[in-house]
Amino acid sequence: MDIFRSRKGIVLFILSFFVLKAELFAPLVWRPGEGWVDESTGTGLSASSSRDQLNLAKKFEEAKDYENALKAYRILIRKWPYAVFAPEAQFRIGQCLEKKGDFLGANKAYDRMIQKYPSSSFFEQALERKLAIGNLYLAGEPKRLFNIPMGSGLDIAAQIFESIIRAAPYGRFAPLAEFQLGLTYIKEKKYTDAIATFNRLIDKYPNHSLADDAQYEIGYTWYQASQASEYDQSSTEKAIEGFEDYIVRYPSGDKVEAAKAHIAELKSKSTLGSFHIAQFYERAKNFKAAYIYYSDVIKQNPTSDQAKIAQQKIVQLHPLVAKDLGLPSITSTSNTSPPSTPSPQAKGSP
Repeated sequence: MDIFRSRKGIVLFILSFFVLKAELFAPLVWRPGEGWVDESTGTGLSASSSRDQLNLAKKFEEAKDYENALKAYRILIRKWPYAVFAPEAQFRIGQCLEKKGDFLGANKAYDRMIQKYPSSSFFEQALERKLAIGNLYLAGEPKRLFNIPMGSGLDIAAQIFESIIRAAPYGRFAPLAEFQLGLTYIKEKKYTDAIATFNRLIDKYPNHSLADDAQYEIGYTWYQASQASEYDQSSTEKAIEGFEDYIVRYPSGDKVEAAKAHIAELKSKSTLGSFHIAQFYERAKNFKAAYIYYSDVIKQNPTSDQAKIAQQKIVQLHPLVAKDLGLPSITSTSNTSPPSTPSPQAKGSP
């Protein structure tokens, strides 16, 4: 009898252990993008139809109970993935994550909405929210790890803008994404990428209201690049060309005066750059190159202070380089006119 009682006690212990274990460890399933999901009865979170499930989730969202709202929306997606209410549920998952400050998670949720339900009426709304999130990172929202700032989020902004363009290359948000992508590249100092992006916008959407702004930004991007070095004459020249193209193509544009101001500044910078290069070659006793760059100074801005000095230098250097450069005699060169300048080939190999 004692043995029987002992065995009965052991069996009861084992049964109670498994019952307790079942209660402690609810059926958890790993789902990409959701993590571990409790697939138990979900008391209070499940409804009998997709419509009721959506309404239930909305009530949680309206009450700002975003955790339960997310669970309820995800139950709808899981149980009724092809229901008419599924696209809205997926879109609202993104909205809830945005409200929680999880912008990367929200962007991924909108991506799933775009990929799974491309014919949905929420397609463009998802693109619009992605554009807003991209602008947030462009404006300075950092990368975060456990909500701790971990550096610039500009690369995230670029990825988001690129994904919008891929999803709907001729949709109404694509030109906006192209323009913002160009601005992102400028901030990252990726000037070549920025210029290519603005040119692509002009080529693809020539009649869009942003086309003139893109043309201005081409000049401004080269302007930014030219600031990196006083001797970067090529970027300065391209910046001037970009601004001049803007003025010619969009004479009524709202940035014409700004473009003119930049052109004046750049021409002054170009003159100063040529002047300093001429001085460098003169100190190095490369008189031929010095003569060529002093001539450039006079041609670029004949009324500048540098041009007055350059004119004097031209007179001094003329006897030393006249034979090599095939110049006329000094008596035929007017003091008020720019001197003869050799061909570009001569300038390129002083």
